[in-house]
Amino acid sequence: MIQPMQRFEEEDTRKVQTAVAGRPGSDEPVFLPFDHEEFPDFLARYPDIEFFCGSLLGGCGQKLSAKRYTSKKCHFAHHPPVRCRRIANNESSADHLYVGRALKRWLQQQGKRDVSVSYDLFGADCGGCVDLSFDGGRRAVRVQLNRMERKSWLARHKELDRATRGGGDWLYGPDSMLAHNEVDAAGYALRVQCRTVGATREVQIGTQLPGHTIEWTTLDHCRLTDSAILTPHLEETDEGVRVRTPGRGTPAPEASDPASPAPPHRAAPAVFQLAPGTVAFTAAVAVADADGSRRLYDADVQSTGSAVTPGRISLPVEAAVPDRDQIWLLLGPATVRLPVPGDDGTRDSRVVITAESIARLEGNALEPWQGLRPPHTPAPTAAPPSPREPAATGATHVRARKQAPADAPQSGPSGPHVAGPTATGRSGPEREARAALQALQDQSREARDTGDWDAVRQTARYLAMLRDDPTVVEAVRDAAAAECDVLSAWSAGPTVSGNRLAGLLERLRHEGENLPLAALRRLVDDAEAEADKLDRYLTTGELDELGRWSDELARRSGRPALDALERLGGEVRSALERYARAGAVVRWSVVGAEVDGGVLDLHPDDQMEVLIQADGATARDEPLLSALVTDDDFRVHPFYIRILDHLDRPVPAQADLRAQWERDVLRLHLLWSGPSHRAGVRFPGSS
Repeated sequence: MIQPMQRFEEEDTRKVQTAVAGRPGSDEPVFLPFDHEEFPDFLARYPDIEFFCGSLLGGCGQKLSAKRYTSKKCHFAHHPPVRCRRIANNESSADHLYVGRALKRWLQQQGKRDVSVSYDLFGADCGGCVDLSFDGGRRAVRVQLNRMERKSWLARHKELDRATRGGGDWLYGPDSMLAHNEVDAAGYALRVQCRTVGATREVQIGTQLPGHTIEWTTLDHCRLTDSAILTPHLEETDEGVRVRTPGRGTPAPEASDPASPAPPHRAAPAVFQLAPGTVAFTAAVAVADADGSRRLYDADVQSTGSAVTPGRISLPVEAAVPDRDQIWLLLGPATVRLPVPGDDGTRDSRVVITAESIARLEGNALEPWQGLRPPHTPAPTAAPPSPREPAATGATHVRARKQAPADAPQSGPSGPHVAGPTATGRSGPEREARAALQALQDQSREARDTGDWDAVRQTARYLAMLRDDPTVVEAVRDAAAAECDVLSAWSAGPTVSGNRLAGLLERLRHEGENLPLAALRRLVDDAEAEADKLDRYLTTGELDELGRWSDELARRSGRPALDALERLGGEVRSALERYARAGAVVRWSVVGAEVDGGVLDLHPDDQMEVLIQADGATARDEPLLSALVTDDDFRVHPFYIRILDHLDRPVPAQADLRAQWERDVLRLHLLWSGPSHRAGVRFPGSS
């Protein structure tokens, strides 16, 4: 009986989307697209190139295989045995390499020939950065990737200015949370981000303006001057670099040929940036013509100070699906595209609002949106508080804050008191801003209570936008700034996982040498599991400590190192070549007994790795020698189908497995021993 197929990713459950090409220390990033239809283009882009879990990705340096799947996302997988402690595996996990290489190439195109790139990803106070130096060290570009304490940022800023005599440019990544400080100091900030385009990640450069507006472009539209990097939205003046005035420096349109008829004019749709927390919607109905990365919903929409109007909401596929009988608030950066005047096309016939996430409103948070009526909710005859309902799955749940005591000091401007849970004397925009603040404060508490690092960073970005919005009343901006400080203090402290990992490593240092093998294995497994949960790269000390105890566990467990498995694989290959020339198949127990090193005593994963190493030299157009290995009843060995999958060979369906295996064995005998042996080969169960 053939054992059920156990696919390789059940041992390496992480879905690794990025690698490096050529060698473990390479800085050439590789992104594997999710869609299996893009897999052939990916292979054509990287012919005969080996992929590694690179050291500049925080990886183990071992080889990776690109795996194609039709029912789930394609991804890279490690060769077993897997002993990797890499933390970041998603599509953005190699963005620092894409950014570093793109900037170096662009600087060389700008006439700089002595460009050097370094990556500081594990420093205690650097927050992760990419440094580029040129002009003999007199000019530099620093890309700040992640969060850094403001005090450290100021010190690094001064240090770079001293080293380059003011010739340093800073670019800020999506998670740096420092760009607003640069805007306050210089009037603008340069941003950088990557987006997936086919089988690569495209680097984009942004110009952040006051009010958190960001204008994005690509490097080929930027230029380097003697003093700064200029995007299309910046200009160099006698007073220094400043934001370009709209219309200034824009080339005049070319005169049209009077002899040629003018093409019909079609106006471009107008797109505007929205302030956070200023748009809510209800009665959402999914639209069928959405693309693969976003979902579209037709809904009743209300914005600050406006009446309810029909609109279309665009949300990422990973965002919560809005219940049509609830009221939802758009969070984070959002844009609105107005219909094209005079155009009857269905695609541009309505307002389209694009956002990144939503939150369900209830209780007092509904007060600013009195015009919105969910389809199955009757209009209230009075204004009683709404009963609380369970949170929608996958959505941020916005709860109204407790009503302050009557004698509590008011944080905002006072207004006439009206019976009910809120004071209605405030203006519409102020009520909207306070509702957004309430939602973000609740989101902040929930993120900190659950230890959700991604939610903390996202909430901090939205709070910073509210804090920096000059149209928001001062009391709300101050409250948003205070909540930002709370999140910053929380982020600066060690996470729960970080504390637990430190405790486990401390216990290993004090007790590891004397622990029984089973207890040591549990402790090392717990430490590696905690390391996988961390939201940052491991420090050098943590990597060394984990590596030391993993090696100690392997030594005491008797599991061999990879070079030992490679040596055993060579011996097994020699044995299988003899059986191929003899036109025979062989039980794995017999092969194991013939090879020195106690192969049959190894862990099953290591036994399979020996066979993988044995077929390492097998040509792509030849069957694997491991097809000759059978179980004790001379049937196809359960390892074989897993080895096919691991070595990127076609994996037959279960019903076709036996026939495919027999064909592979016959082909091997023909290749190694000639046609005279073919008639003599018999398989159990054959007539």
